[in-house]
Amino acid sequence: MTVHVPRFEAKKSRTSRLGRKVVALAGTAALVTGIAAGIGTGSAAAASKPFCTSSKLTVTVFNFSEIPFKGALAGFEKYCPSVKVTYAIQTTAPTYQTTLQTQKLSGQLTDIIETYDSLSPTLEVDGVVAPLNKYLNAKSFYPASYWLKGMSQSYIPPKGAQPSSFVGKQFFVPIEADATVFYVNNKLLGNFTINGSATTNVTSSGGTIGDDWTWAQAETVWSALTKGSVYGVCERPDWQAQWNPFITAEGETAMGATKADLNGAGALAAWALLIAPEQNGSGIPFATLQKNGDQCDPSFTAGQAVFSIGVRGDLPSLQAALGASDLTVLPIPTITGAKGSVRPTGGGSVGWGISTGAKHISAALDFLHYFYSPAGYGAAEKTYGIVPAVTSIAADPKAVWATLPNNPANNAAYTIAANTVQAIAPQAPGTVYSDSQTNIPNAIEAVLGGTPISTAMAALQTQTQADYAGALIPKQT
Repeated sequence: MTVHVPRFEAKKSRTSRLGRKVVALAGTAALVTGIAAGIGTGSAAAASKPFCTSSKLTVTVFNFSEIPFKGALAGFEKYCPSVKVTYAIQTTAPTYQTTLQTQKLSGQLTDIIETYDSLSPTLEVDGVVAPLNKYLNAKSFYPASYWLKGMSQSYIPPKGAQPSSFVGKQFFVPIEADATVFYVNNKLLGNFTINGSATTNVTSSGGTIGDDWTWAQAETVWSALTKGSVYGVCERPDWQAQWNPFITAEGETAMGATKADLNGAGALAAWALLIAPEQNGSGIPFATLQKNGDQCDPSFTAGQAVFSIGVRGDLPSLQAALGASDLTVLPIPTITGAKGSVRPTGGGSVGWGISTGAKHISAALDFLHYFYSPAGYGAAEKTYGIVPAVTSIAADPKAVWATLPNNPANNAAYTIAANTVQAIAPQAPGTVYSDSQTNIPNAIEAVLGGTPISTAMAALQTQTQADYAGALIPKQT
């Protein structure tokens, strides 16, 4: 029996894990076949069946993950009926960290907890999650290589992180490969057409747009499509999934474990590209974006923007608002960065981890083993909101997520995005990143108000470095 603990009232967008503001089930026969044939996809060592001994299991789930989680859970309860699962729904509001800290102190942490990329360093330092390395290397589980490397990096403290004993250890495994793409409202394209596999042929009066489009071509398209109350694009220059990969493509590290570089020459070039649509009038005004909670969906679904930056997690709501036939997806356009032509794709994910207070570790491993199998993932993929972070499934054109009947046109753009991620969420101390969610929008507003980019970003850099200096960094262990 599943005991459902009532959810918190606060609500967050699925893109919280990438940003600042922050299911149909296969039949029993299909599940059994999938498990027998493919639960060890990508790893012979993972082919053995979990023990499924009689046990309890407790899980903490984000509200936006409830539907795919419940889809996989229904299959798991048939697969391991001896494991009795209870789960609690949480939101990604600031209270989440406090809730976990309180549960840790009282010995009430659930066995499995969910995180999102930019929150992970804080949860690691708070001591609420344990490293997974000894399980990843076990014969009865999946190896670290089973998951997309770019997504897993969000959960592995980099060189320079504190405490140093955490560096290189993996604390969570990613659930999905959320990589940035541009959605297109087909009804508003005018004289432009999209053929994802075609070479782009763009002029100010129309043309064909393909997967190989450049940022300069995109700006031409957006300007041409800006008419009256309709803007060419909604993009989010204060979203880390935009500024972080753009600055990375320009050869600099925006926010590392110990310092930032938000106003170097490369960073200034990146900010100029990102802010240009708001400056030249082809992008949804920044003030409107802020009014909408730093989300593009409200403007895009209202027909006020032809293009909109987003991730696969946005797809279910966009389908509901616009209809599947009205959507096309394109990878992020390329820019000429420090190392030549680069696609500045941002990436992130949510992930599962085993808490430091876990009382049912075997059952937790049983569930994770099942969830990451093709059978368990299949139920989650049918929600349309997930590109699996498993290497073999994300790249499989015959996978469930890739063959759903109402996918947007040019669905393969999601795979291009997952394979071209330039930067994951910053692995900066929690206070540094949280302050940046206010400081970066303020800097952009200053630029839009007439302050030179170099001046506004120099002030941002000074603020950010002060945050690094004052961050509560644990002693080396």
